[in-house]
Amino acid sequence: MKKIRSTLLIISFMYALVVNGQTYKTKEQENIKAFVNVNVLTMRDSIPKMSQTVIIKNDRIVAIGNSKNIKVPDGAKLIDGNHTKYLIPGLTDTHVHVGHKGSEEWIRSYVNNGVTTVLNLGGSKKVLKLKERIKKQKIIGPDIYTAGRGGVVRELNRSNYKTVSLDKIEERIMEDKEKGYDFIKIYGQMTISQFEHMMKIAKREGIHAMGHIPRNLTADDALRIGQKSMAHTEEFIYTQFTEFDEQEVIDFATKAAAANVWLIANIIAYEKIELTWGKPQVMDSILRLPQTKRLHPKIQKIYKADWYGSRDISGRSYVEKVYKFYFPIVKHFHKAGVKMLVGTDTAFPAAAPGESAINEIKNFTKAGLSNYEALKAATVNAGVYINKFIDNSYFVGKIQQNYTAHIILLSSNPLNNLEVLNKPEGVMLRGHWFDPTGLKEMIQWNN
Repeated sequence: MKKIRSTLLIISFMYALVVNGQTYKTKEQENIKAFVNVNVLTMRDSIPKMSQTVIIKNDRIVAIGNSKNIKVPDGAKLIDGNHTKYLIPGLTDTHVHVGHKGSEEWIRSYVNNGVTTVLNLGGSKKVLKLKERIKKQKIIGPDIYTAGRGGVVRELNRSNYKTVSLDKIEERIMEDKEKGYDFIKIYGQMTISQFEHMMKIAKREGIHAMGHIPRNLTADDALRIGQKSMAHTEEFIYTQFTEFDEQEVIDFATKAAAANVWLIANIIAYEKIELTWGKPQVMDSILRLPQTKRLHPKIQKIYKADWYGSRDISGRSYVEKVYKFYFPIVKHFHKAGVKMLVGTDTAFPAAAPGESAINEIKNFTKAGLSNYEALKAATVNAGVYINKFIDNSYFVGKIQQNYTAHIILLSSNPLNNLEVLNKPEGVMLRGHWFDPTGLKEMIQWNN
């Protein structure tokens, strides 16, 4: 009897490992999975394909077509959409910071909300290790691409950027590339010659440079020197649109589109700044919300830090003006043809990892984008951006043959109502399927 009891305990333990949303399955019974009778928003266009079958083998989409015509392989795991549910590609957040404490756990919040790829804009040894552990499937998390350490020039000398030599800039870029960073971050002040040299070396070494506009320069400088993507819409206000002139935005947007510039708008981050600036009581209220208490303890700690609640209340009027001007900038950039990307700056006080990416999609619609155009910013646009500038072997952002199997199952068409993004009925991460139970377990924290 004792032996039988021990055997049952072992079996129970193995079963827990298989279904636990906090770990990968120890041994998946099926390396082939099939979504059947689903409506598919491929993101190649805005027209869903109805009653489809999508076949997944290992981590790849291998076939897609009408359910009447596609034969499901024997032994495949079936996920039935009952002709009512919708598939969309996994989401990408192109501006995160995953080097904070506890990230090996709270990073699951991204996946829980359908974010399957992230670009990290503040690198460290910890982030490189985290990226590798995810890649080896030791922990659950989105695919990570990461910048080097906090800005090339800034990290070389934080007190006096003018003393940083061109040779040191080149040395740092080469070093970051050697360490395995995927791109370098443009951040902090620098001279024109430093900026030009940094971009020249990055181009020579085949490593992408993205990030802020140097605050002591102008957006025109960034455009001329060849910066292809800018994070934070307010950077344009600080460096170019200082008079809040909408015509100036229109004129610059035309030039930016002609230069094939991309905008990581970061509306959600500034929304939280505007919400809390000089008002500590706002964060106090947010911390008491049930949805906040469900977040990872380390994320709650970041909320409690409340970076902006203690700021001088007299500065609120300017912050409010900046936030209001965000929307015409995004509107005119989009209208001119500048491609939009979803970026959230999480972990950030009051902006929850994963959830804030969905809120950012909704923010784009406030700037005049359609639901489809807003969703593109987190799917196909991001996939094209990563493939073009960072990793030409990485294909995400569409439900298409040979693309990575990053997929979200929804109860209805998100183009009719984006709110459905907040309640995924399942998420597939590199071919691993997490049903509602798995997603719920994913955000049950150990501490």
